[in-house]
Amino acid sequence: MTNFFNNICSLNSQLCVFCDLPAKGLALCEGCQKDLPWLVHSCAYCALPIISHCDRQLCITCIKKPPYFDKTYAAFSYQFPINMLLPKIKLERQRFHIKWLAHCLVTTINTKQALPEVLLPVPISSIKRLCKGYNQTEQLAFILSKLLHIKLDTQLIFKNRDTLAQAKLKAKQRKKNLKAAFSVITNNYQHVAIIDDIMTTGSTANEIAKTLKESGIKKVDVWVLARTLV
Repeated sequence: MTNFFNNICSLNSQLCVFCDLPAKGLALCEGCQKDLPWLVHSCAYCALPIISHCDRQLCITCIKKPPYFDKTYAAFSYQFPINMLLPKIKLERQRFHIKWLAHCLVTTINTKQALPEVLLPVPISSIKRLCKGYNQTEQLAFILSKLLHIKLDTQLIFKNRDTLAQAKLKAKQRKKNLKAAFSVITNNYQHVAIIDDIMTTGSTANEIAKTLKESGIKKVDVWVLARTLV
């Protein structure tokens, strides 16, 4: 992984975004890169962290009720400093972090398996886009598209209505809040990947995946920067 970071960027005199020491790779020094909360052992469906010696590859929730999506890739568990950084991207417009985070996510994706035909960023409502001026998941998906040479489609999924902020709701409320909130235009895709920054309960990804599969898509992956512990 160190070689990956050393080769992906040739910027001179770049300092680590965390400690201000010289960064050998993309925005991170070697020490801070190693100290990030990389997600190693997780549920194959929803990427929920699981204990390393667990025999099963699925969490109890996914065993009892499998989600509509088929696989989740997450670079990190949502712990310090990632849990401090991602909100700053969303709320304080610190979008310069998205590039190096996208490279981190690429290192976790199994490129030996068939990659999706297209990347689909989680959409936001027109009202939120107008207020924020951008959608950070679209910017993340754009960089991933360039890195992996996969088509980006920002029009396939759209949000029908504005919804309450998911972070303020409990798990059951999240599902109800998002019910029938997304629509998909006619398409011929068979394998797609939903792009988001954080997965908490998976309600957003699951509702989108359900809508995608109802449109005829066979396989839906989810790619996120971080997965919460609960």
